[in-house]
Amino acid sequence: MAERNKILIADREGADRKLLSQLLGDSYDIILADDGRQVLSEIQKRKNELAAVVLDWDIPLVSAYQIMQVMQSKRMLGQIRLFVSTVQKDSEIDKKAFGMDATAIIQKPYSAVAVHRQILNCLEREAERERLREEVEKRGRQLEESQKKLDVFYDNLLDAIGTLMEYRVSESDQHVKRIKGFTRILAVAYKNEFPDCGLDEAEINRIVRGSVIHDIGKVAVPDAVLLNPAKLTEDEQQILRSHTTKGEEIMQLLREVQDEEQFRVSCEICRWHHERHDGGGYPDGLEGSEIPISAQIVSIVDAYDELLSERISKKPYDKETAFKKIMNGECGAFAPDLLKCFGSSKKLLELFSDSN
Repeated sequence: MAERNKILIADREGADRKLLSQLLGDSYDIILADDGRQVLSEIQKRKNELAAVVLDWDIPLVSAYQIMQVMQSKRMLGQIRLFVSTVQKDSEIDKKAFGMDATAIIQKPYSAVAVHRQILNCLEREAERERLREEVEKRGRQLEESQKKLDVFYDNLLDAIGTLMEYRVSESDQHVKRIKGFTRILAVAYKNEFPDCGLDEAEINRIVRGSVIHDIGKVAVPDAVLLNPAKLTEDEQQILRSHTTKGEEIMQLLREVQDEEQFRVSCEICRWHHERHDGGGYPDGLEGSEIPISAQIVSIVDAYDELLSERISKKPYDKETAFKKIMNGECGAFAPDLLKCFGSSKKLLELFSDSN
């Protein structure tokens, strides 16, 4: 932004122009005009350099009021301070000038005290406000850039953790990518279908980020259980199910690298992505709206991807069969609203699956 370091002194009297130049010239570059046409020309030419215009109410050729109307129509008065000078003490002049957003009325003959108080002090305060505003904007941009870098770091960290977990149970590293993609598709569909649900872009991003580490608690599950191709015993099932609470415990260890909202969503997903709408899930037997929407969304896409994936103990299902199993409740009960969105997203989910 160009520095506003000039003041336009517009006065029909040469002596008044000279006096103001002396009073203001130590602080600003001075431009002089003795009629309204000159004023309009200088304002247009130097609109990005002018800090202020000191405008004689009785300027000839083009009236002060007309000049102010032009400045207002071109939205200059928000950037250029306007001081109206006059020998008259007339309430109508005050009304018209202040109605056009004049900063102050300066009475002639000029005095050094009045000029310093009404013009220089005002411009100094304005310059300081502008400096502070620019500093705040600069700090805001720096914070935003820092947050973006932290988000990228955290995304990469979670992707790496999710991929490592996948390597324990599969030969493919595509599970993490599919879960993220499926989660975003279903979350956006839910937001569009139910605009009052509380999901915004920021919350969707948190859910997508948290979806990657939904199974992070499986690092605490022994290979003898996690990789067992046979039907698990009741005790083994309990050990496997403990990955939900273990996942929440691990999130506590990662709390310092997440903001509070991301931490909340990550914990919701880790602990409750195996809860079911009818209360038949684990670890807490939550039902219905007790289950956070973040966990509900990841729950359904996790079940869908599990059906599509080859595991030690199973072959993958085709997409149509997997879709029907979800919709028919063969993988547990999901919320009707969420199933509606899952159904409407069928084609997008299949396209994303094909590309990954």
